[in-house]
Amino acid sequence: MSRALTRRAHRRPALLVASGLTALVTVLPTAVHADAAPPARIAPAGLRTQHLAQALGIDDTTPYLSWNITSRARGVVQSAYRVQAAGSLSRLKQGRPDLWDSGKVRSGVPQTTYAGKELGSRSRVYWRVMLWSGDTGRGSTWSEPSVFETGLTQQKDWDADWITHPDWRLSERTVEPVVVDLPRTTARYVRLDVTKLGLPLADDFPAESWRLQLGEIDLRDSRTGTTGLAKGAAVTASETGTVRKTWEPALAVDGLPNSALQTAAGYSSGPHTGPDVSDAPIVLTLDLKSAKTFDRIALYPRADVLTDDGRVPNFPVDYTVSTGDAPDGPFTRAAEVTGQEPPRPYLPAALPLLAKDFTLPKSVRSARLYVSGLGIHDASINGEPVGDAVLEPANTDYAERVQYATYDVTDRLRSGRNTIGIELGNGMSNVVSTADRYRKLYGNLSDPKAVAQLEITLADGTVRRVGTGGDWRTTLGATTSSNWYGGEDYDARREIRNWNKPGQDRGSWKAAATVSGPGTAQNPAVLSARETEPVRVIETLRGKEVEDAADGSRIFDLGRNIAGWPEITVTAPAGTDIRILPAESLKDGHAFQSISNVGGPLWDTYTTRGDGSETWHPKFSYHGFRYLELKGLPEGAAVTVRGKVLHTDNASSGDFTSSNQLINGIHSIIRRAVEGNMMSVLTDCPSREKLGWLEQNQLLFPVLTGNYDMEAYFRKLVRDMSDAQTGDGLIPSTVPEYTNLPGGYRNDANWGGAFVLVPWQLYTTYGDRDTLTTYYPQMKRYVTFLEQKVQDGILDYGLGDWFTPDRTFPRAVAGTYGYWRVVDAMSRIAGVLGDEDGAASYRAKADAGAKALTAKYYDRQTGTFGGGGHGAEALALDMGAVPDGERERLLGHFVDSVEQAGHHLVLGEISLPAAFRVLSEAGRDDVIHEIATQTTSPSYGYQVLNGNTTLGESWDGGPGQSQNHFMLGAIDSWFTDRVAGIEQAPGSIGYRKLLIDPAVVGDLTSASGSYRTPYGTVSTDWKREGDRYELRLTVPAGSTAEVRVPFTSGHVTAPHGAKLLRTDEGEAVYEVGSGDWTFTSLYAAGAS
Repeated sequence: MSRALTRRAHRRPALLVASGLTALVTVLPTAVHADAAPPARIAPAGLRTQHLAQALGIDDTTPYLSWNITSRARGVVQSAYRVQAAGSLSRLKQGRPDLWDSGKVRSGVPQTTYAGKELGSRSRVYWRVMLWSGDTGRGSTWSEPSVFETGLTQQKDWDADWITHPDWRLSERTVEPVVVDLPRTTARYVRLDVTKLGLPLADDFPAESWRLQLGEIDLRDSRTGTTGLAKGAAVTASETGTVRKTWEPALAVDGLPNSALQTAAGYSSGPHTGPDVSDAPIVLTLDLKSAKTFDRIALYPRADVLTDDGRVPNFPVDYTVSTGDAPDGPFTRAAEVTGQEPPRPYLPAALPLLAKDFTLPKSVRSARLYVSGLGIHDASINGEPVGDAVLEPANTDYAERVQYATYDVTDRLRSGRNTIGIELGNGMSNVVSTADRYRKLYGNLSDPKAVAQLEITLADGTVRRVGTGGDWRTTLGATTSSNWYGGEDYDARREIRNWNKPGQDRGSWKAAATVSGPGTAQNPAVLSARETEPVRVIETLRGKEVEDAADGSRIFDLGRNIAGWPEITVTAPAGTDIRILPAESLKDGHAFQSISNVGGPLWDTYTTRGDGSETWHPKFSYHGFRYLELKGLPEGAAVTVRGKVLHTDNASSGDFTSSNQLINGIHSIIRRAVEGNMMSVLTDCPSREKLGWLEQNQLLFPVLTGNYDMEAYFRKLVRDMSDAQTGDGLIPSTVPEYTNLPGGYRNDANWGGAFVLVPWQLYTTYGDRDTLTTYYPQMKRYVTFLEQKVQDGILDYGLGDWFTPDRTFPRAVAGTYGYWRVVDAMSRIAGVLGDEDGAASYRAKADAGAKALTAKYYDRQTGTFGGGGHGAEALALDMGAVPDGERERLLGHFVDSVEQAGHHLVLGEISLPAAFRVLSEAGRDDVIHEIATQTTSPSYGYQVLNGNTTLGESWDGGPGQSQNHFMLGAIDSWFTDRVAGIEQAPGSIGYRKLLIDPAVVGDLTSASGSYRTPYGTVSTDWKREGDRYELRLTVPAGSTAEVRVPFTSGHVTAPHGAKLLRTDEGEAVYEVGSGDWTFTSLYAAGAS
């Protein structure tokens, strides 16, 4: 199988090759040079555990072990292996494997599962492998040793409590109102006249502005104890454009902010230039709908905003309360308030710092830190970071699972005094609603909290443990606001120098509060080890100042779109507020954020210390941006701006280049878009949603794995899907599911179907059978769920062909296609797992779906499907929803309609991969080349020539949409599979057998590519000079390849050892084993 789900054999279009040419082929083998170096024997290399080169602190005690096969010789395959494992390096090297010796195992697959002595927590295992090739009795030399280490594999191994700052126990904290006593009265209307406003929040940065903001108004009767008398009241405001239809006083009912925030309750006036508004008071009138009796009014502040010094802003200072029986009066004054102090803020003034000082009597032999902190933690020992991972822990369903990381901190500790420090940010687990600041969603999934266990083995062998608990100390730090979407604020004046080093005076700090962990008391969340590469800082770019910035701003261009952190180095007076606005484009001399279409702006704010050069970047969120606009800088201030590129540090697995620079540019913007969304989950975009939409996982699996090694990464994503499955079997469209979306946005087979399709693709691409076995029961539950909406074989539900401009596209075609792919894959999975009945049942369902679509949507009179649109016909051809004998006719119509559209595809993301697959399998790579090289919208080329540096959400790549969105990147797999010619042969698993068949099309004169398979790296490099064609390739040891060499006349020159299988339609087909190979032929330009 190729990296695509299915792949039929290629065939070139018959009209392009004269049939008589096959009789003209002459094969001229060439000899190996006599002075060539003798072939090396087989050797193992690149050992990995659980798909990781460095497997420290894993949970799996029977992990997956794999290696690459290396040899300089041709035709080398692994025939057997032997694995040894020991508890110490010395035992292993001495040939005394006390944990496991597999003995010689006959297998050509370079992987196995640990099957030695039972391992527990903290087990350190050294292992090595020996290989055999052929029937010789002599094995290879032993590989260099590799090592893995288990973490805390059982929850009982944790001797630590979750802790936080006492003020951050939000679930125990209430929003406190100001309560004003009134004469007991009965009235229908209540009016609040505000003449003076309180502390300003500079939300019209950089100028101060004053507003009236209230989260809730409640009316109460103290005599009867009745509250909530204002519930359902219609509230109108005197200021234009500030009308709220209804206030729901959830705050007054339950004392918690989020329930009110999530109903969009509350009021915000427009900005004012000063606090005195007595000339035009702000008037709020409440219509209670009927007369009610009350003697108190409670005014609640907004719970989501604070001033820089942590106080409640925008609360009324001078105001009157009046009552009446008619909306136009008269009103009777019930109370007059002057000099009102704001209530206690709901949110603490800053995020927590946690620290523990301890003393070690001896030097340290080894030490491990197991740590997690929600939403994001930054851990250090003696002032030094414990590692280079950032944005830890990964996004998961925090109620089900929280990941912890393991760090080797041996070199961070010393005899004597030591300190461990943990700084917390909100991350995704606590997305606070922020005034006038962007948020995709908001809600409290967990208060900021941390758990950590430091295990130290001293020089004499004694073990010391330092776990989080009530003996830790805590204070509030310098990060005053942390929002996963809206940005981060940092006040450097609040910094506590050396807070995470020994010797700090913590007399003013508080004792840490122990709190319950994520989840519930009945179903606590599981602490699971991170078994993927983490997110790291990959690269740092320096910004270049843009000359045409608007007055008062300074704008810097990083040169390309990234996901990451803005960083500034600046010298400015103390208390200077510098606002940093990240954006993907510019407009009218300012940063233009695509989120402006769906919400307020996002920004980071840094407030300077004022003691010289200062460098800062956020660390509890990230953004998607190319440009950075800085506001609030003193005139002429020296500033350096950088962008820190972040993504999961998956190793590169492939490369591609060609003679066509436009095609190279398309490959580049797609690869960079993948990078920009390869965070702890595979997101849709880094600027707006940051959510794990699942359709990209399966539709673009070939693109993703063709560029990056994602074996471990996808196993994590599949586990996330498993955790997200609901009781009725649904796999939601976004995973982790942080918000319940309506209808088809939550339930679509092309999205949720990733739970079936990705494991199948993991198996075909990497040979991962374990994932199929583990999740097969849950996959069956998902199919059962889907079947509830299937009627007569058709699933008419979901989002259709998402983002298609074709408004005639039948939704049922995309829905049924998604269902068909799921049950088709289930049939294959069942076959692999030996479930013969399941395989037959799922195959019957797949066939029924294809037949049902054929009967409903194929028009025999016109030879079209689903109205004749590109998307519908591509899906029909891909799934075989075509009557017998009609496929070529439908294919012809599809190709004709694409050509008539000027080689512009009019379809959406669901049908796009199918369109390329259908065309390539039909031998119409020439059509795909024309699509790829178009430069007018809609096309890939239009984005490249328009200056996009990452693929955009829409075909025109315009600023109104996300400009870092890889969902339309399906063509990238065509570059590697067909232009470079590197594919997995049909029926192969894990690239044991390759198909090398470059598509020499259009104006291409050369192309090269590589892909790292489980066996090693396969590479191709072809060029065409005049009528001479040359193909060089490297096949990794352990693999074989079928090589197709095109020709138009003369002969094909093949190297010694290449076996000619056949000549067919203008190409000579060879079989080769591992090694380097070069083929040449006469191939006239334009023959493709």
